[in-house]
Amino acid sequence: MKNTKESVYIFSVPIDKIKKHILNRSIAKINSIIYKTNKIRNMKYEFDRQMDIASPPKTDAKQEKKAKKIDCFQREIEKRWGEVRADKEEIRTTMTILYELSKIRRKYMGVAEEEQMSWADIRQEIQHKMKNSFCM
Repeated sequence: MKNTKESVYIFSVPIDKIKKHILNRSIAKINSIIYKTNKIRNMKYEFDRQMDIASPPKTDAKQEKKAKKIDCFQREIEKRWGEVRADKEEIRTTMTILYELSKIRRKYMGVAEEEQMSWADIRQEIQHKMKNSFCM
């Protein structure tokens, strides 16, 4: 069943292209999570280092300015962690959908997809990438 097609919206697309797209998109999202996480950690390290180096504020105005700077930085870091959490949730949702698709696929074992990755294989590959990147 090499030319098996499934209707997606108004277009007819080969299933293997859909599967490859899902896999590639998920891998790209995981790589983005890794990049963002490393960037956040580096920003936090650099900020903490700069705060340790800076001399203690002597006036109330300088203390207020430093407190505002810390609050602003912490809000920005929390916003970035929120983006990472949203990306992780998207990956988990994708894996849940793939699990459901693989369960449906098992019901119809007579229809073979010899040359294509199964939905379960895609899900396992995404899970493996998540575990190897410490994103879970």
